[in-house]
Amino acid sequence: MATILFIAENRYDGMKKERRKTVETIPEIEGYNIELRTIGMLKANIVAIVVMALLGVLGLMAMYAIWGDFSLGNPWNGMLFIIGFWVGVAVHELIHGFTWMWVTHSSFSHLRFGLLRGGVYCHIDVPMSKRKYVVGALMPLLLLGIVPFLLSFATHSLWLMLFGVIFIGCAMGDVLIVWAIRHEPAGTLVYDHPTEPGCLVYRPKPNA
Repeated sequence: MATILFIAENRYDGMKKERRKTVETIPEIEGYNIELRTIGMLKANIVAIVVMALLGVLGLMAMYAIWGDFSLGNPWNGMLFIIGFWVGVAVHELIHGFTWMWVTHSSFSHLRFGLLRGGVYCHIDVPMSKRKYVVGALMPLLLLGIVPFLLSFATHSLWLMLFGVIFIGCAMGDVLIVWAIRHEPAGTLVYDHPTEPGCLVYRPKPNA
């Protein structure tokens, strides 16, 4: 698969040099079939709500066990939290984009940001291995969700814990997308879907 992936990425190199200004068609690669891997937004939202509720309860229990209270601290922290939330929504997508840029050695011109079905999204028009795709898909979960959640217990910050819980929930769609391709080999070629929550998997044709 490593050899196949290398050949496929080389065939795509010429396409990476041009930025498509409109919603692009799915790029085809000779010798590959394309399979759709998308998720339902209703399912993603339900999972997010359940996860946030469970983490919120567990977080409060842990905070009380460590510090003995749930103090919110300075009232201005609430205002900072609101500002931080909206900044975090944008940063979530930037983390996707810049991580994928880094792992694929692509330029910013290959990224597209926008609104889709009431949510913010980031799309990159470069096929990549599943391993690279997963790194970019889950990086916001780590940096905006898991890290703040864990740091909140060391800093005694209920606001930071809430921030982490919310952004872990916001990443559940990404987690479900990764779950949908969990059985694919690490080197499988994947392309982020330009208009749907999910991706496409390139599978070598028989005898290709």
